Amino acid sequence: MMMKGDVLSGFKTLKICTAYNYKGETITHLPYNIEAENVTPIYKEFKGWSEDLTTMENDSQFPKELNDYIAFLEEELDIPIKIVSVGPDRKQTIFR
Repeated sequence: MMMKGDVLSGFKTLKICTAYNYKGETITHLPYNIEAENVTPIYKEFKGWSEDLTTMENDSQFPKELNDYIAFLEEELDIPIKIVSVGPDRKQTIFR
C-alpha cells in the first residue's frame, strides 16, 4: 500500500472511518442502502502533523504521528505498508 504523505501534512486531526452506525447498530461493512438518515460513519481520530515530509529521506525522520497513523493502517488492514510517497518526484519515495 502506498501513502502520499505530503497531502496529509497540515491537518490538525486525521479521521479513519472504522465502522458505521446503521439504524442504531454498529456494523463494519458499508450497508447496501446508504440512507443519510440511517447511516452515520464512526471515526477513529489521529493527531496530525505539520512537518514538511517532502525533504525526508527515510522513515526514521517521520513524525511520531505519521508513524502512529501508518501502524494503525497496517494493523487494521492486516498488511504491511512498505512504500510511502512524500512528494511528486520519484526520489521522494521512501521504502520502509
